[in-house]
Amino acid sequence: MNSPPRASDLILWFGAPGTGDWSNLHNYLSEDERARASSFRFEVDRWSFVAAHAGLRVLLAPMMACAPHALRFATGANGKPCLDRDRHGAAVQFNISHARGCVAIAMAGCPVGVDVEQRRALPDLMAVAQTAFAREERDALAACSEPAAREALFYRYWTLGEAFIKATGEGIAQDLNSFAFTDEGSPMLIRVSADWGPVERWRFFCEP
Repeated sequence: MNSPPRASDLILWFGAPGTGDWSNLHNYLSEDERARASSFRFEVDRWSFVAAHAGLRVLLAPMMACAPHALRFATGANGKPCLDRDRHGAAVQFNISHARGCVAIAMAGCPVGVDVEQRRALPDLMAVAQTAFAREERDALAACSEPAAREALFYRYWTLGEAFIKATGEGIAQDLNSFAFTDEGSPMLIRVSADWGPVERWRFFCEP
């Protein structure tokens, strides 16, 4: 897109990072991003980081009418990245997420969050849920007798919750018991605190 998204627009971009030499992407990154990429121990994680940050710059640059490396970013009160308002204004809001083998970028004209996870078996799944999920979600997990179904539901709640607290900009400072999601069908909030309500204010998309 060559212009910023409207308030009703949602742009999602997914990519699968490659392997080998990623130096051809250096020119898209800031010095800080290059240093952070080099700090990853495993090449596959380095690639995911580089693909996410270079991809974001490539997608945003036409909207801001500048070169990818000329984009400047800042952070909100709780650390959420955003465009430098003094330089670019606030016409585009975005969020990125990366895991091994997958990168996701979301852009919109309103608050937006995205999360991707590499699914793996979690022997302490219910213990994690006890600290990370709302009561309704913990009850739904406990009611799952089939391990695969419980794992799938866990990751549904986890990715939706991560995307939500990234969209609000609160991050881990947000009370994780202040919202809860449906356990099947189209993802929706069934409860949210007054600060972020009503539930109809939010739209969610989830892929298994």
